[in-house]
Amino acid sequence: MTEKYTAAQWAEIEGGHEVTPAQEESYSFLRDLHESRMTKDNGNAKKLTYTDCGERMYLTLLALETMRQYPDFKAYVQRYCKKTAGFERYKMYRIMGTDLYNFIYFLVGDSSAQDKLKDPDSAKRMRAATKLPTAAINRYINAVAQGKEPSQVNSMLMAIESAIKVTNSDYKAIRRNLTNFARLTKAEKRLVSTRLIFAVRAKLRSSDIIEDFEKFAAVKNLEKASVVDPEPTVSTPDISSTPADLALYKYLVGDKNLALTKKFLEQAKDGKAASANMVQAYMPAIKMIDDIVAAGPAYVQQLRAVHKRAKKG
Repeated sequence: MTEKYTAAQWAEIEGGHEVTPAQEESYSFLRDLHESRMTKDNGNAKKLTYTDCGERMYLTLLALETMRQYPDFKAYVQRYCKKTAGFERYKMYRIMGTDLYNFIYFLVGDSSAQDKLKDPDSAKRMRAATKLPTAAINRYINAVAQGKEPSQVNSMLMAIESAIKVTNSDYKAIRRNLTNFARLTKAEKRLVSTRLIFAVRAKLRSSDIIEDFEKFAAVKNLEKASVVDPEPTVSTPDISSTPADLALYKYLVGDKNLALTKKFLEQAKDGKAASANMVQAYMPAIKMIDDIVAAGPAYVQQLRAVHKRAKKG
């Protein structure tokens, strides 16, 4: 039997307004939806890195903006934004909030927000170095929630790309095409949408937007079967290349290799191929691992133990 929410929880869903018995009955489906949310506070967030949250927040906005291009799906996008709006400072985790709200909370909240993630220490370092355009995001969410046409959408998405260091060429192509979506041919719209469908399935599989986005894609016949799915499904680690980290890297690779080592780490994080000189710069660290492996199982076990202590520390 479907479990019911408390009166306070229903009130939060409705933005603080009282809920009638009829409304409560009509919302009974929300419990099941809540159980499958990505950011439900049952340890799900511990599977996400800071980088994961940024990427998934960005993809959620792309999905909403894509659906908003079609009049018969604007009402869904408006409802979703209404559930997200109203708590613009992201000071606390909201169990009844949307995944979009909670992704932003993990990205801009205080240290307790990053403590909920997979690698809290790396997340906090990245939080300190990330300037998310929260005001622009809030303007977009509030405008859509009120049924208005949001302004400067492309500027907002580009600012997000810069802040969270989006380098995926497919994601950037989707964003650029959304700016001129009405001018695209039907074939071009299908190609753009198919790329986004792959990304949403891979990165937002258990989110609160997936069911409606899949329905949208099916109703509009937007998935192009001939396009190959390029999306990895694994979490993206928070590989840090801050000045403090690089100062320690010099003990592994040497002063002269620091600049190229930084580039190597950035390319590796983004899943891109590294040039030969980047690999060569990182080679001292690779050689260190190789020496340990060559020395035998006991040395490998010691390395694993040191790694485990480092992660806890």
